[in-house]
Amino acid sequence: MLLALLPCTQAAQAAQRVLLYGDENYPPYSYIANQRFTGIDVDILRMAAAKLAPAYDIKLLPTPWKRGLAMLEAGAAFGLFPPGLKRDRHYIDRYSTVILRESVVVFCNRAVMQSPRSHFPDDFAGLTIGINAGFLLSDRLMQAANRGIVKLEPAKDNNANLRKLALHRIDCYASDRVAALYSARQLADELSAQERLPQVAAALSDENTYIGYSARNAPAYKADFIEKMDAVLNAMKANGDIDRIIERYLKGP
Repeated sequence: MLLALLPCTQAAQAAQRVLLYGDENYPPYSYIANQRFTGIDVDILRMAAAKLAPAYDIKLLPTPWKRGLAMLEAGAAFGLFPPGLKRDRHYIDRYSTVILRESVVVFCNRAVMQSPRSHFPDDFAGLTIGINAGFLLSDRLMQAANRGIVKLEPAKDNNANLRKLALHRIDCYASDRVAALYSARQLADELSAQERLPQVAAALSDENTYIGYSARNAPAYKADFIEKMDAVLNAMKANGDIDRIIERYLKGP
């Protein structure tokens, strides 16, 4: 009789599989490199997943961002990272605790920084500011551009804009702070020592990022999983685990 009950007991204790999808093209936060899903957010959630085992067996899967949002809306995905808090995304009924606080800043080349540039947009009048094509710009930057105070010049990505900044083809560059500094480290052998680390002139905006959970995907374990994941992420912030992961991407091994 005991032997007959053993398989049922083992099944009851089996880990609950949970799939979380992440943006496959958002370096350095989540991206694919050498056929491996990696990035700051990915590393944070992998560490959290290890702490939630064996109760939960969490798999992190890459997906194009728009497809991930569509999967959330349809209920085909349980969770997606790292969206900002957008109230018009009615198909997300729960957000995790904050994973990271991302900051959009203005970097300027050394020649431009010979003059004080601390007040935006007044100290930046007449300057050309590079942006990433398709990048969600801060309201302050868009307002300055619409008023003709600054000129915006799009380029493909961080690397393209950092090269233009180093060559003084643009005066400044608006980007996520961590993403730009990560890209600058990747270009260390290409950029001159003077231009290797662009100078932060002004902060434009901040946005928290989360795991967004689908309103149309509500398994029995949902509330328990969110509570336990939030507790682990908060503990990782408090003990410095998340800061150490970020530093690893900015400074290298």
